[in-house]
Amino acid sequence: MKFVILTDTHFVPAGRKLYGLDPAARLAIAVDTINATHRDIAFVIVTGDLAHWGEQGAYESLAAQLGRLDAPVILMLGNHDKRDAFRAVFPQADRDDHGFVQKMRVTDAATIVTMDTLNEDTPDHAGILCGARLKFLENALTSAPTDRPLLLFQHHPPFDSGLRYMDTIKLANGEDEWKVIARTRKPDYLFMGHLHRPIAGTWRGIPFHIQRALTHQVAFDFEAQGHIPGTHEAPDYSFVSVADGNVVIHHCSFLYDGPNFSLHDAEAQAAQSLEELSRRTD
Repeated sequence: MKFVILTDTHFVPAGRKLYGLDPAARLAIAVDTINATHRDIAFVIVTGDLAHWGEQGAYESLAAQLGRLDAPVILMLGNHDKRDAFRAVFPQADRDDHGFVQKMRVTDAATIVTMDTLNEDTPDHAGILCGARLKFLENALTSAPTDRPLLLFQHHPPFDSGLRYMDTIKLANGEDEWKVIARTRKPDYLFMGHLHRPIAGTWRGIPFHIQRALTHQVAFDFEAQGHIPGTHEAPDYSFVSVADGNVVIHHCSFLYDGPNFSLHDAEAQAAQSLEELSRRTD
């Protein structure tokens, strides 16, 4: 199974920009690249913060771009999203028995579990897994087949990353999530967004991948307090392959417009500047 991960699209209504960037223009390039490059993917998953302020117009603009994807799309919610506006535009999106945007999908290659960590009752953007959502997670981990990897997706990380402000708005009850996992089953991989940085590691023995945002990024800054330091670092999406129990993740930069060349090319090796490299490889 192959799929693509995007996150933190932070859409605004058509014609508007955010921090000087046009989220729709960025997603349009990503969609074109994904359609041209990954013709055999099972789906594209967007792991939350679909819109920045949660307006219906923002979701309508997002739907227009996602509708151009050749692959099916799985949508998740993050702390910037608003359920009612989202549902108005995406009525066919995942819905569990309690109205949360989450689901378990069992495929031949892996089980995909998507969680809804949005807490619309808090002003600080921290996530939550209420009792109903924790029960959903427990049921998924207990009932999923054990002969294939289980991939867990959620917007908020349940642990600290070292980014000071972002660590104040992580999943508020990560310990409750861990208790469910500890008494049932560890996911084989945990995928998240929210932090606007590419981060990988393990959480209590579970390997994790945090996807870089589509729009503005959070700076690599462990000192800033009281605010979130932002940057315009280039975005990417991730291409994931799951086969024979292995999970392989490739970060794919889709805004690169520099030269492409062979590392075996003697002229390319001899270039002393990017300008010379471009001339030699045109």
